[in-house]
Amino acid sequence: MPKDHPTGESGLYQAILSLKTPEEVYHFLQDVCSYSELSAMEQRFDIAQMLLDKQIYVDIMEKTGASSAIISRVNRVLANEESFLRRVLADSAK
Repeated sequence: MPKDHPTGESGLYQAILSLKTPEEVYHFLQDVCSYSELSAMEQRFDIAQMLLDKQIYVDIMEKTGASSAIISRVNRVLANEESFLRRVLADSAK
């Protein structure tokens, strides 16, 4: 398996679970991600929230600067019934 292929078996996931506050998670992700990687993750999460709020692509593009391709990719993830992103967003809305 290529070394850049995530397996879900790294200690990274346990490390994330050990963090207690959003601030700890933020600082941890700053340490392990590049600025552009962290920015992309935040942008995609924000896009997912906007899509679930029924905002249209043009408005999302204007607010986030994301391309229609990125928005479409996030939308495909949300369309999957087994999407963890959808589950997390639904749980946080409660």
